[in-house]
Amino acid sequence: MSIHPFLLRLPLLLGVALLSLLPGLLPAQAQAQNLVLQQALVAEGSETQFPEQAALSLQALPHDWHQSRQEAPSQYAQHPLWYRMAFDLLTAQDSRPMAVYIAQACSNVRVRFNGISLLAQGRMMDPITDHCYEPLLVPLPPELLRPQGNLLDVQLAGYARQQLNSSQRSARLSEIEIGPLEQLAQRHTRASFWRQGLPKALNAMLVMMAVTTGVLAILYRRERHLLFLSGLMLVWVLLSTRFWIGSLPLQRHWLEIGLSTCLPLITLFALQFLLREMGWRNARLNAALLAQCALVPLSLAAVGPTLHFIVASLWTALLAAELTAGMGFHLWLRWKAVQARPLDSSVQRRDFAVVCTLLALAIAAVLLELLLSQLQAPLIVPMTPLAVPLLMMGLGLHATVCVARARKVAEHKHVQLEQRMAEKLAEIERSYALMAEQKLEQVTERERKRIAADLHDDLGAKLLTIVHTSESDRISTLAREALEEMRLSVRGLTGKPVHLLDALGDWRAELVSRLGQANINAEWKSPAEDVEHTLPARAYVQTTRILRESVSNIIKHSGATHCTVSCNVQGGDFQVIIQDNGQGIPMELDGRLDKGHGMASMKARAKQMQGQCLVESGAGLGTIIRLTIPL
Repeated sequence: MSIHPFLLRLPLLLGVALLSLLPGLLPAQAQAQNLVLQQALVAEGSETQFPEQAALSLQALPHDWHQSRQEAPSQYAQHPLWYRMAFDLLTAQDSRPMAVYIAQACSNVRVRFNGISLLAQGRMMDPITDHCYEPLLVPLPPELLRPQGNLLDVQLAGYARQQLNSSQRSARLSEIEIGPLEQLAQRHTRASFWRQGLPKALNAMLVMMAVTTGVLAILYRRERHLLFLSGLMLVWVLLSTRFWIGSLPLQRHWLEIGLSTCLPLITLFALQFLLREMGWRNARLNAALLAQCALVPLSLAAVGPTLHFIVASLWTALLAAELTAGMGFHLWLRWKAVQARPLDSSVQRRDFAVVCTLLALAIAAVLLELLLSQLQAPLIVPMTPLAVPLLMMGLGLHATVCVARARKVAEHKHVQLEQRMAEKLAEIERSYALMAEQKLEQVTERERKRIAADLHDDLGAKLLTIVHTSESDRISTLAREALEEMRLSVRGLTGKPVHLLDALGDWRAELVSRLGQANINAEWKSPAEDVEHTLPARAYVQTTRILRESVSNIIKHSGATHCTVSCNVQGGDFQVIIQDNGQGIPMELDGRLDKGHGMASMKARAKQMQGQCLVESGAGLGTIIRLTIPL
């Protein structure tokens, strides 16, 4: 059975989708007329406004804290930094609404303009509200704008890289762009779509796919491995909530441990799905994966915030290696399955190509994110929040199509099985009917033999006694004729099939003898060729009686002087034509030749043999009797 065409195009569609994401992953270039602030005076302070008396230093933007801050990383969260930037408005921009656009401020910021607070959202102390993946657009009130000497103060609070699972969420402030509100609002909308809108939509679709695969796993016992794929999708959705849930009532260290716990769970579900799909299970591997889920959070809790990033990176590298090995082993098992089933090789090879492409795209997505993370321009959003859900949905679609295909094959086999069962039932019914018919025939045959034996032993003996003891010639003759008829009846009940040549000889001797005794010239015409057909005993008896009745009618009623009997075999039928030159059947019978002279009994006997007996006659024209019976 051929694979669904959509499944064949699935890897290509996912590849195109991943490539289409690339233009949105890099920040758009600032418009030429916009003002880009690339330097700022930096001062440390947790106050709600810029600390005028604090020590200042000049810092280039974008600013990554781990590259320039001197204090211990554990103190970052308790000591936010203020950034002060001074700028003058361009003449062409004076009459238009203006805004400040910050591509990335990790983890949280406050914005003041010319001494007035414009933005203050979330906590600035541990646990700091996380807005790393949320672009900021701050409209500037026209009444606060000055042609010259505008002061923009930004307070940034964040965490050191050593305290996090990923360096992409360490404390950082991007370049700040000032320009027309309408223009920057479009950039903000586009960036928000890539950072949050699209990941949310993909994760919502992933939840629906997880529910679908979970239901399939529950409904079909052979598809229980899909429960692990469903769990993989749900854990990924849980891990992805960090992109849009900024404020949680947990200290950052414990939140990072919780996020790290998702990684061994993802590895567990992914490996179990890949291996169990191929029917491969190992109790030791299962125990190791479960133990790993406990070791990751315990080890991170033991080392504390200072070494968190190093230990988390080691665990991430180990889990990535496990996933890569698991995907390679899965492909090896799948290839062995292709070679082991040559009859289904075409479908198996296509499935192998689809899965191989999906897994290759998964590896390429991770490598691409690592490559883009090394570029000087920051990413709008990491690659994994967009690529991984697409690839998981690809695996889910592939699994769903495979289930649908297996169901279609099962339904086809079920229909074939029903057809075979119907054929077998019909054959059994025919066999039963044949057996019943044979049984009935056996019972009938036994009854016929019993009746024949009774006739021969009782009636036959008495008729034979009358023949030999009767003093009257007429009674003796009638008894002899009755004995002959009884013997003929007994032969019909118990006799074996008669060769047609033997039957012709018997009929010729009897008919010629009887016609001769009545002074009627008899002419017998046998078939031109020797025949090898046989007649059943019943057919022989019935035909004999029809011929006797015909001869009796000729002798008693026709007044004929000549009679011709012609016998031949044509097309599987035996035909007898008896023609005399007598006076024919009188007209007073009103044209109905089946009345009188035993015509009705002759036709009835022929009908019992599936044959026919036709009578042609006219006054003064003689009579013709045509008997046809199948051989």
